[in-house]
Amino acid sequence: MNKKILVGIVAALVIIGGGIAAYYFLVLSPEKAKEQQAAVERSTPKVVQEEKLIIPDTKEITQNEGRVVTEGTYDTPLVPKNGGEQVVVSKAVLTVKGAYDLALSKAIEWAKDSKLVFIKSMGAITLDGKSSQWQVVFGSAVKKKGYEVIIQESTAVSNKEIETAEYGYALPENWYDSGDAMASLNLPQFEGATASSINFFYNMDGKRWSYAISTSKGTTSMPVK
Repeated sequence: MNKKILVGIVAALVIIGGGIAAYYFLVLSPEKAKEQQAAVERSTPKVVQEEKLIIPDTKEITQNEGRVVTEGTYDTPLVPKNGGEQVVVSKAVLTVKGAYDLALSKAIEWAKDSKLVFIKSMGAITLDGKSSQWQVVFGSAVKKKGYEVIIQESTAVSNKEIETAEYGYALPENWYDSGDAMASLNLPQFEGATASSINFFYNMDGKRWSYAISTSKGTTSMPVK
């Protein structure tokens, strides 16, 4: 083959190849970029980084205070379809049991006969039952008072004596933690539903401890035996 012809063919192929590459880069890459961005969004969890702690001005609690469930600030999908529907709370350290253990040491210093009245999440909750903020309330039959401990991350940031006629109850042995309570809602009927807060309280009607979780489908309660 003539050398000039061969060089011409190679040059043409280079031009055609460059044109195809330019076409993919200039025309198709924006669409690909959008697809890649959507894929990243589908796989990247929502991260809750900063949560403002508002310490409640609690002066007194009533007998049924623990069973009052309030809706939280952030919604956590109970049955996430992909990574993008998962919620990560960066400062969520403690579960209900962890919050109880931390607060109990403070309560025992206050009154040796301290018993738990209730625990409530004050920050966003995770699927493994953790929150960055907790309100833990104890009672003392000896002092005839209550004691509130507010926890942020893994630190008790506020503790004070309060008025109450509710002196707490003994906890059941080997009671399951808030992570198990949250996991029990990983069911088809909760697909598309979210949860925003969790309570651990003594149910006066059933005479037993219970969890109550605020969900977008209403409050769901479960006993702790």
